[in-house]
Amino acid sequence: MELSRTLPDATTLAREHREGQRDPRATVRAILQRVHALQERLNAFAAMDDAGANARAAELADLIGRGEEAGPLAGVPVCVKDILDVAGLPTRWGSRLMAQAPPAKSDIAAVARLRAAGAVVIGKTTTTEFAHSPLGFSPLTGLTRNPWAPELTCGGSSAGAGVAAAAGLSSLSLATDAGCSTRLPAACTGIFGIKPTLGTAPHDRVPEAFANFIHLGLLARTVTDVAVGLDVIAGACAVDPHSLTRAKPNAVAALVQKTMDGARVLLWMRTGNLHVADEIIAATRKAAAVLARLGARVTEEACPLENPDPVWRILQQSNWAARFAALKAEDRSKLSPTLNAGIEAGLAYRGLDLQRALIKRTELFRAVQTVFQNFDFILTPCVSAPPVAADHDLAAPLSIDGKEAGDLRTEWTPYLSLFDLTGHPSIAMPAGLAANGAPLGVQLVAPWAHDAALLAAAAAYERASPAPQLSHVALDR
Repeated sequence: MELSRTLPDATTLAREHREGQRDPRATVRAILQRVHALQERLNAFAAMDDAGANARAAELADLIGRGEEAGPLAGVPVCVKDILDVAGLPTRWGSRLMAQAPPAKSDIAAVARLRAAGAVVIGKTTTTEFAHSPLGFSPLTGLTRNPWAPELTCGGSSAGAGVAAAAGLSSLSLATDAGCSTRLPAACTGIFGIKPTLGTAPHDRVPEAFANFIHLGLLARTVTDVAVGLDVIAGACAVDPHSLTRAKPNAVAALVQKTMDGARVLLWMRTGNLHVADEIIAATRKAAAVLARLGARVTEEACPLENPDPVWRILQQSNWAARFAALKAEDRSKLSPTLNAGIEAGLAYRGLDLQRALIKRTELFRAVQTVFQNFDFILTPCVSAPPVAADHDLAAPLSIDGKEAGDLRTEWTPYLSLFDLTGHPSIAMPAGLAANGAPLGVQLVAPWAHDAALLAAAAAYERASPAPQLSHVALDR
């Protein structure tokens, strides 16, 4: 299929629908056609809802025709990661165990808010099995391909979410992020991906809410689209304790800021990992120079924190053990070997191990809070090396600049898991292309609840450093 022209950003698309310049029915038909045409090549979707999407587009067209308000996302096609409930579609978690899951009876809060804002849910995107892997493979749906470089990973666990946004299959992707799962696919596919402050976007169906570090995330090709989406899904939800005192970010209103004059930025080139690829160092320093040209004062220092991966593993593997250890042996045998290994590790932890990990998580939070007494933002790479091979084994070590660097998760993504544990808002931003043809990304982090300021800074960066563009098909008017 032609990739020669550009899908409008969500903000423009919604405005053109509201003003009658574009028909949402035609928009949705064109997007669905594009998804089906590229599904075999990219494998971004786990399930589609053509009938529901077309029906919703028709409702919106009628609403607009009557002169009624259609919402800030009027007719905008969105997709949802297949670990989040969407009414009428099964939630299969990328697992053969869930292959026959019945359709969900209701939407999670964020999906309901997207619909209320006029968005059209077109389908559910692929995920690694039970969102456990940072790579793009699921035993249920297979391998999701990076549209920039099919032989390289698109990142996970929200594999399809990043690919759908990057390839123009959706204007906005709703995903999750518990270790890297929104920001890593964004970095690997050359788009923007935000993990808001814990609780800014309520997650109303996590099994354990109080010690939770599973965030909802958003991916899009522009910061403005991310901001519009965040303003829509943010706000208190009665069953998410972290959301109850959180004010709406009003992120779109903050985007008028054009510079970063006087902003104090701390650059960490490592966050406990031992190795960083030369390409990553160069790309991150180039991003730092962009922020400096915008008026920021950038200071590079060594990160004083330990690698967060051991803490993350205890908390996450205990979670997996609690959820899956009671499965019958025949069902356990259907799970990915790496997920089974994580379950076994979780079963070996004692209550004392878990409590110590929770205490360490608090120490990490307080250490980052201390940093923000003297700095307004933290800048890091997203990963320590460019995207690995699409078929890389999660259990195999990571190589950096031709040398073995150690465990993949420990050495590749500690920049991302750190801020899941602390809950601070962070965004992946495009930072050019690697020699292997895949995008690179950097991460900008802001103080707790400063989501709007983070997006304003990201928008200033976006204007000053336009990302390489993967072209998209034009929609029929």
